[in-house]
Amino acid sequence: MLRLNTKLDSAKVYRSGAEMVRKGTVELPEGKNTLYVYGLTQTAVLDTVRLFSGEGVTCANQRFERVSEIENELESDQISEKIEQLKKQVEVKQLQINLWQTNGDFTNSVSQSASDIQEYIELLPERIEKLSLEILEKNKEIEKLEKDRSEATKKENASVMAVDIHSDRTGSVPFELRYFENSAWWSPVYELHTDAKSDLDLRLRVKILQQSGEDWKDIALALYTGNPVTGGTLPELSPIYLNIQETIKARSVSKTNSMMFGSMMMSKASSLEMEDTMVVYDEAPMTRVATEEASVSEEDTMTEYSLGERKSVVSGSAGTMADLQKYVIPASYTVSSAPSQDPNAYLIATVKTADLPLTSAISSAVYLNDSYVGDAYIDPDLTKDDASITIGKSEQVHVSRTKVSQKASTTLFKGQKVMEYVYETRLTNSSKSDLDVTLKDQIPVSQDKEITVEAKELSGASLDAETGILTYKIPLPAGQTKTVTLSYKVNWPKDKNLKESTSKAKIKWCPNCGASTQGAGRFCLECGTPLT
Repeated sequence: MLRLNTKLDSAKVYRSGAEMVRKGTVELPEGKNTLYVYGLTQTAVLDTVRLFSGEGVTCANQRFERVSEIENELESDQISEKIEQLKKQVEVKQLQINLWQTNGDFTNSVSQSASDIQEYIELLPERIEKLSLEILEKNKEIEKLEKDRSEATKKENASVMAVDIHSDRTGSVPFELRYFENSAWWSPVYELHTDAKSDLDLRLRVKILQQSGEDWKDIALALYTGNPVTGGTLPELSPIYLNIQETIKARSVSKTNSMMFGSMMMSKASSLEMEDTMVVYDEAPMTRVATEEASVSEEDTMTEYSLGERKSVVSGSAGTMADLQKYVIPASYTVSSAPSQDPNAYLIATVKTADLPLTSAISSAVYLNDSYVGDAYIDPDLTKDDASITIGKSEQVHVSRTKVSQKASTTLFKGQKVMEYVYETRLTNSSKSDLDVTLKDQIPVSQDKEITVEAKELSGASLDAETGILTYKIPLPAGQTKTVTLSYKVNWPKDKNLKESTSKAKIKWCPNCGASTQGAGRFCLECGTPLT
C-alpha cells in the first residue's frame, strides 16, 4: 500500500473557516497505483479536498475511507492491550496488599513465635506502602494511555483519501493536499494607545482560534477579512406603492373589554404592518517589544493579511495573538463633563471621522501612557465630520452641579404658570497644568406653542436651539476653581400639566380614555379606540 503522510504547512484563515495546505512526499513507482493520503482532520470539509502534484502525475477515482478500515494493526488496539496488562498488575498488587493485611491478624495464631510476629508487624506498613505506591504509578500509566487511546481513536476515525495515481516515471514525488476547515476563525482585537498630547496610535490585532483536534505547529498563516461560506446574493428590489390612508374618526368604546380588545386589535393591525518568564535587566525606561506587522494586500472581495513569521495555534486553546496593522491618527484632547447626567469629568480625544480606518463601530482597549485604563467605543459615523473617543475618567478636574433654586409663580391676567430654575456648576483643576474644559448642560425644548422656554443666564455658553444643548468652553488654570450659572424660565397654561420626554416625537393621547398612545399602533392599548 502506498501511503502519503502529509504535514500541515500553511493556513488561510477567514472570519469563519480556513483553507488548509498540507505537504508530503512519496516514492512513487511508474504506472498505476492506489495512493492513500493521510492527514485530514475530522472537521475537514471532504467536498473541498483537492490533491496537487507536478507534471507527469494524474489521478482518478478519488474516494474517502476511514483509517480504521485500511490499517491492519490499529494503534488504539495496541494501547488497549497495554492498558489491560497494567490493570491486571494493579489487581495482583491489590491482592498482595489484602493478603498482607489478612495475614497480619494473629488473634487465633498459636504456631508463630513472638519474634516472628514482631518482625511481620514491623515490616507490614513498609510493604503495604510500597505496593500502594506501585499501584499509584500503574494507575497514572493507565490514565496516560487512556488519553493516548482516545487520540489514536480520533485519528483512526478520520478520513483518508484514496486515489488511483498514474505516474510516467519512478521517483520521489511531492504532493500538496488542500481542503477547507470549518472549525477555525479569527476575531479582531483593537488597542488604542495615547499619551493625551500627541497623535492616537490605533493598533489592529487579531486572535486566531481553531478546534480541529490538531495543533497547528510552525505554519505560515494568512488572514482574510471575508467569509467564503457566505458569498452573498444581490437582492432583488420589489416595487414600493403609496396610497392615501383613510382617516378613522374616533368613536366611543365601552371600557368593559378594553384591554382584551386593544391587544387583539393591535395584534391584528400588526399582521397588516502566553506563559511569561521574568527576566531582570538594568533599571532603564521600558518600551513595548516591537512586533512584526502583517503585509496587507487588497483583493477583489476581501483584504489579505499575510503574517510574516510562522506561527502555532493549539487546538482548543484560548487563541494565538498576532499584530496586523498600526494607524497613526491626528487627535486633539479636551476634558469634558456633563454633570446633569454624570458628575465625572472625562478625557476626550477628537479625531476626523475620515481618518478612522473603520467601517463600523468597535470597542477598543485603551492604554494611556502604556497603562490599561478601560475600553472605548469608537463610532465612525460618516455623517459627522468629527468623532469623539472617551479615553477615560479625568482625576484632575472635579465637577459639582447644584440646583440653587426652583421658584413657581402664576401670571393672573394671562393665566400662565411660570417656573424658574437656577443651577450652579463648580469646576476645580487640581493638577499643575492649565486645562481647557468642555462643559455640557441643557435647557428643555418646547414642542408646543403654548409652552415657552426663556433662557435667563447662560454664562457664555453656546446654545443649540433645536436640542437645547449648552456647550461651555472654559479655560481652567492650574489649581483654580470656576463657577458657571444656568437659569431659565418655563411658561405654560396653569390649567394644564407639563410632560417631559427624551423622545423628539410629540406625545399623543387617546381621544377616548386619555391614555398615552406612544407605540400603540393603530389602536389604543387601554380601550381599543381606533387612532387617527
